[in-house]
Amino acid sequence: MREKPGISEEQLRVCLREQYDLIAVTLDFLPLGLDSKAGVYRMVSEHGTPYLLKVKWGALYEPGCLVPRYLNDQGITAVVAPLPTKRQALWNQVQDWTVIVYPFIDGDTRWTGMTDEHWQELGTIFKRIHQVLLAPSGFASLRKETFDPTEYIRWVRAFEAHHLHARHGGHDSERALRSSWVAHQSTIDGVVTALEKLAKVLQSRSGPHVICHADLHPANLIRDHAGHVFVIDWDDVMLAPKERDFLFVETPADNPAQQNPPFFQGYG
Repeated sequence: MREKPGISEEQLRVCLREQYDLIAVTLDFLPLGLDSKAGVYRMVSEHGTPYLLKVKWGALYEPGCLVPRYLNDQGITAVVAPLPTKRQALWNQVQDWTVIVYPFIDGDTRWTGMTDEHWQELGTIFKRIHQVLLAPSGFASLRKETFDPTEYIRWVRAFEAHHLHARHGGHDSERALRSSWVAHQSTIDGVVTALEKLAKVLQSRSGPHVICHADLHPANLIRDHAGHVFVIDWDDVMLAPKERDFLFVETPADNPAQQNPPFFQGYG
């Protein structure tokens, strides 16, 4: 969110004081991220300790808090997890907003900021994550990859039905998108057809399901000043084949000159 969310700073300060025993000396909004329903703040307590305060509007996907906390508690400290309230909850509700507090890690999240050493360390981290077994009680609402493209295809067709027939009007960006979509219609149709075919193959051949971050790109990785990597933003966590976490990782097919990319050197 690039603009301050619709919850007052006073409400946040009260929540921090009553639920976390934290007195916010400073509370600075950070215009970061692309989630239009979430905002983040850097908060410094009376003891000089920095925290990241995240507020989300609407329904909370609880595994996005529960799973990173579980992984961190298993000793994988590279997973940034929510801090508990006085009542040991991982979030607190303030009207329609969910308030979550994390340790603040100062570092780089640029897409271009990953070195070979970072990628190798990340591979080591995710080898451990993918080996973690779920707690016997599990996480009731944790999503599982089913390779069902129905919703994606329904969205594509609904978009076409709603927008492509509106030949006039709309903002410049809408007209540009419409024009580009029409120009690439045959390609889009081909991708949808391939999606349906590949889904059937994956449903019959996919490997065992493990805990996957499911949105593992450099902007969800903090590289601190000591050169270590921390994994943030678990909002899309799910059970899926391990390859779900390789989508943004360079493979030998991407760079034939490098037969063993740094991530897989760490992953083993």
